[in-house]
Formats: sequence, C-alpha cells, structure tokens
Amino acid sequence: MSDTSPPRRRPGGRTARVGAAVHEAVRTLLEERGRDGFTGRDVAERAGVNEATIYRRWGTLDNLLLDVAVAVARLNQEQPLPDTGSLRHDLRRWAERMNAELAAPEGLSLVYAAVAARADAAADADRAQRITDIAAARAELIEQMLDRARARGEHTPDLSRVLDRLVAPLYLRAIFGYGQPEHDLDDIIDNTLAE
Repeated sequence: MSDTSPPRRRPGGRTARVGAAVHEAVRTLLEERGRDGFTGRDVAERAGVNEATIYRRWGTLDNLLLDVAVAVARLNQEQPLPDTGSLRHDLRRWAERMNAELAAPEGLSLVYAAVAARADAAADADRAQRITDIAAARAELIEQMLDRARARGEHTPDLSRVLDRLVAPLYLRAIFGYGQPEHDLDDIIDNTLAE
C-alpha cells in the first residue's frame, strides 16, 4: 500500500527558517531603502538564499511584500493591548502606537504594498483574503478594547465607527502625508467617542 499524499513540512524546518530570513531581509531593506529601493535579488542576497527561491515561493516582489505585511500585522496583534481602565486612554495609547508604526519607513512601505495588492486583488482570491487578514487583525484588537470597556460599563461606539473615525484618518494622514496625527489625536478620539 503506497501513500500518495504530499510530503509533510515540519514546522520550524528549513522552509520556516528561509521564510523568516527572507521576511527579516525585506523589513531591513524597507527601513534602509524604502519600497522602491531594492529587488528580489537584493532580498535573496540579504537573506542568504538563492534568488530563484524568492520567485518560486512568492512569485513576485509584491506578493512577498504582502506576505510580510500580513506577518507584521499578526506580530502587532500579539503585542499587549493598552489597559488603562478607560476606553479613551486605551484608544489614545493604541493610536499612538499605530501612528508610530505607520510613521516608520517599514510600516508605510507595507501599507503601500497592501494598497497596491488591493488593486490587483479582484483577480486573485488569495491576495484579497490576505488583505482582509490585515484589516481583520486591526479590527480584532479594537474589538477587544471595546469589549473590555463594555464590561466596565463604559459607553462604547461600535467597531465601524472606530474604524471610520480613528483608524481611517491615521492611515489617510500616513499615506498622503497630511498633517501630524499626534497633534490632533485628542480631537480624533473625541470625534470617535462622541455620542
């Protein structure tokens, strides 16, 4: 009796090590050079892998950037949420952290990668799902803060309101370089929490 199932990959094996090295190389190159300052060959050299590995596994540099963006969103999701005892202060601290992430060269480059991938996502269900995963990771964190505030008896807006009035302005300002969100953060949060 022969087993025709595909070979199983071991978690933490060579595939995981290569993926981690490539992701780290991308993040470092984004920080050093920005989104348009490197190629797949640069990533391969920095990660210590063959360039063919990059294109065999991810297909394009844009797919690789999207993969890194999803991984970073998951890492951010694992950071402890602010827990000040007040929704206003929790949102303020979370927004400060998000603003700092977006202000970093790596953060903004990954946002651009996700936006670019979004334009192509209609033809690729997998890419569309990965972009949804990034947004869902942010939304899940916000929902946890809202649930905690509800449990304390605080008046809380719904998730869509927080996304529209807090998250969207932070992304808009980061992408287009419009204003300095940290100066207006209290106003943005007041607008988010207004009844």
